Amino acid sequence: MKRKKGPIVDLKDFLQRAANKKKTQEQTQGNTDPMSTTKESQMQLVVYEGRPKYASGSGATSVPLEPESEIGDFAISDSESKSSDEGNDESTYNIEHDPGLRSPISGYHINDHDSVRRAYIALGPCRPKMKKDDFPQHNCGGMRRFQPKWFGEFNWLEYSVHKDAAYCFVCYLFKDSDHGGDGFISGGFRNWNMKDRFRKHAGAINSAHCEAEEKYNLFIKPKTSIRESVASNTVEFKAQYLARLTWSLKCIRFLLHQGLAFRGHDEGKDSHNK
Repeated sequence: MKRKKGPIVDLKDFLQRAANKKKTQEQTQGNTDPMSTTKESQMQLVVYEGRPKYASGSGATSVPLEPESEIGDFAISDSESKSSDEGNDESTYNIEHDPGLRSPISGYHINDHDSVRRAYIALGPCRPKMKKDDFPQHNCGGMRRFQPKWFGEFNWLEYSVHKDAAYCFVCYLFKDSDHGGDGFISGGFRNWNMKDRFRKHAGAINSAHCEAEEKYNLFIKPKTSIRESVASNTVEFKAQYLARLTWSLKCIRFLLHQGLAFRGHDEGKDSHNK
């Protein structure tokens, strides 16, 4: 049997009337829902021409309305907030990259020492990208200047353009005040004809510089401390002990299941395994 042809339905007008009716009801109630407009903007408008969907020869087109994306705005705001956070430490603690203009670590509040150290470590030692001839000369056993190749020989070395002097980066951050003054921290070192003073400053393994360097390495890599090493060894020992215990229990279970002796069963006088 053939189905009877129904009347032509204009779904677009129907949805429009329903939306207008809903809008008037909300206005009379005095409640404005911001989500309603968003839902209406995301509705798909389907226009049926001719007969209904169940009738033959029907054509339909759907036009989804995509909501506007606001991800870009949030991404911009996040990047701006990150950049402002990165520069917050420098503005708060008055961080100076040039060692000749820095304030000593002891001049900051005791609770801010680690934050100041992190800020300086993020900047790294002051090593200006200057050519050899750009470094100024002064009379020290002849006209001499700082040699930029020294940066490769001593990883702790840094240079102050303001004072034309060499400084020690790790000693500035972690050297104890009870070890006395040092030219590589306070006023800087400028005797370019005495390169051996660099090695003398590093000193032996128990020198103040080596102690400061050890504190620096533990500060940037806390997992290399003795406590972390002991904790990791304890975890490894527990894993090995658990493996030995597991296999011992498996052997015991096997012997009990087979009715075998744990040791020899020869109880004679000549037995060496009673």
